[in-house]
Amino acid sequence: MKIRKFLLVFSILAVMFSLAGCSDETDAPFDYDETEIVIQTMDYFIQYNDVSDEYKDYYISSGDEFEQSAVKGIDQAVNNDKVGKFEDFSIPVQYYSLYGPDALANIDYEIENASDYVMVTVINHAQNRDVEIKVKYVENDDYYISLDQATRGLDVNTVLEQFEYYASMYGMSVDEYVQLVLEQYGVSTIEEALELERENVKASLGIYPYTPEEMVVSAVYSKKELMGQAGMNTLLGMGTVFVVLIFISFIISLFKYLPKLFGKKKDKEDEKESKEPVSIPAPIPSLVPAGGENLANNDELVAVITAAIYAAESASGNSYSKDTLIVRSIKRANR
Repeated sequence: MKIRKFLLVFSILAVMFSLAGCSDETDAPFDYDETEIVIQTMDYFIQYNDVSDEYKDYYISSGDEFEQSAVKGIDQAVNNDKVGKFEDFSIPVQYYSLYGPDALANIDYEIENASDYVMVTVINHAQNRDVEIKVKYVENDDYYISLDQATRGLDVNTVLEQFEYYASMYGMSVDEYVQLVLEQYGVSTIEEALELERENVKASLGIYPYTPEEMVVSAVYSKKELMGQAGMNTLLGMGTVFVVLIFISFIISLFKYLPKLFGKKKDKEDEKESKEPVSIPAPIPSLVPAGGENLANNDELVAVITAAIYAAESASGNSYSKDTLIVRSIKRANR
């Protein structure tokens, strides 16, 4: 049982490692010569490093994405990272046509293939520290259009027709002329000669199946320097957070004075209102005299007063019905 578990775990690990190994291998999205593309990367760096201030301003304001990234990256490495004088790349670039791949004997470089681009990294050993120069290349569609137009007549039938014409012009048979051409190319078949001719056409186009899209220039820092920068960034970040928290705590601590502030304001308003004169309503007449006797409850007194009022009003010529004459209140007159 233990052996089966061990074999199962071993098989799973083997599959995982095999998949991980396969995932790192990516086919190039276009054809390129390794030495040639590295030399071009170095040449681009030389081109944008040796420009005047006027051209720098022009590239930054009116250049394309690649030109802007190249000028800005080199300027940052010089002014911000203080890398010092750059290593001279002109010698390997100049002698590439003579020495070929040997021109890169002393150059540190790396090529990474992705699904839609190729990243070329070249190390420049500058005066104060190393500098990474990364150029991202993407496929150039114009190259294939130009190549198709230039090689449109390079097929076997078309070439044989041309051979017949030239053979008759020189008084030779077609086979004799074909043999002469093959000897000049150093091949044995017409197909091989046509392939060589296509390569010559590619070289004469002046463009490549790839074009630069972006350049990144960055100083290379040691692990110790990176750890120091990370620590400093951490201290600055945490310090900023604590300062903000202390400021917020200070603001919150001031809230306890708000009730007192608004309380004083309210007291002033109450004091102001208390100084204004207050109108006292007139007292409601009471049927209860000072002596405490309620005259309205004395039926005999009410009847006598009512009869007196009726007689006085009749004598004055005012006629009232006994039913409509109502005595509402009786008050003692103080004389």
